[in-house]
Amino acid sequence: MPPGESPPTDASATAPDTVWPYIGVGCLTLVVGFFGGGMIAVLVGKVVDGITGCRPAEGLPACVWWRYVLIGGLIGALGLPAVALFRMRRGRTRRSESGDTS
Repeated sequence: MPPGESPPTDASATAPDTVWPYIGVGCLTLVVGFFGGGMIAVLVGKVVDGITGCRPAEGLPACVWWRYVLIGGLIGALGLPAVALFRMRRGRTRRSESGDTS
């Protein structure tokens, strides 16, 4: 490289449309969504148990807590990443349309 020239920059590191931020956000929100959705669903299970009169075994939060965890976890694991990625994509699209490069 001749003196006075700057080294070439990696275009993928500065390009706004790389896939890596989406993968990072998607993986993180998948885990958070599963556990968050599962906990909310177990709370719903406790309310259902209170209404129906079901008494869970000693030390368990609800009668069929595992069903609530799986169903709520799947809803959370699909819902939270979908919403986060949709909002992220929409924000990047609006930014690129307005010409803002920051």
